[in-house]
Amino acid sequence: MATQAFFDIGNVILAPSPTFARLKDKPRPWVPLLVTVLLTLAVSYWYVSTIDFAWLREHMLSTQGAVKPEVRAAMEHFLTPKRMMWNSGIGAVLGTPLLCALNAVYYLLAGKVMGSGIGYGKWFGFAVWTGIPRLLTVPLSALQIMTSGGRLAPDDMNMVSLNYLVLHLSASSPWATFVNSLDLTSLWSIALTAIGFKVWTGRSTGACVTVAVLPYAIIYGIWAAKIVFIG
Repeated sequence: MATQAFFDIGNVILAPSPTFARLKDKPRPWVPLLVTVLLTLAVSYWYVSTIDFAWLREHMLSTQGAVKPEVRAAMEHFLTPKRMMWNSGIGAVLGTPLLCALNAVYYLLAGKVMGSGIGYGKWFGFAVWTGIPRLLTVPLSALQIMTSGGRLAPDDMNMVSLNYLVLHLSASSPWATFVNSLDLTSLWSIALTAIGFKVWTGRSTGACVTVAVLPYAIIYGIWAAKIVFIG
């Protein structure tokens, strides 16, 4: 069972339709979820253990213009290897399954609207499997860490983001975080969601694409409006 789940990590990328058809009865999400968490922890540990924290503090402060002494002191107090390691670990161990759980709620509701009787547990597995493209960033992040000489901003670890590939906005731009969060793996996950939803529910391609795109459209639309009107 576990062996098949390992193979399906690749299968869901290379042959998504037949893979989702097989996973519908038994999604087996725990192997890909564990792989995702462990690889995220490994990359985070490697990054934190090799980064030049004095450089990182100065890099982050440089994006804020004139900095008051108390702000600099707070940065030195809070941006430490121990704190960053804890934050990264909590994000990987708790944040990853929590995000899948929230996505599963959305898929459950969308499925009910479409007349599907699939339960929450299977949609949780669906959320895990549609997030598999994120694993493709792991070797790229490792390459960045290896070649950085300890001077690598967190945003630059994602080599497939819109900002890294095209826009190159500085961290001081109000749009920097927005475009850093948009990347090729998100588009791939949207595609897998549409394919998987069609396989699991049998509904039209248009309806399934709508389900896949809608949360991104809402979240990024609100985010963009906030930047435009508030800053």
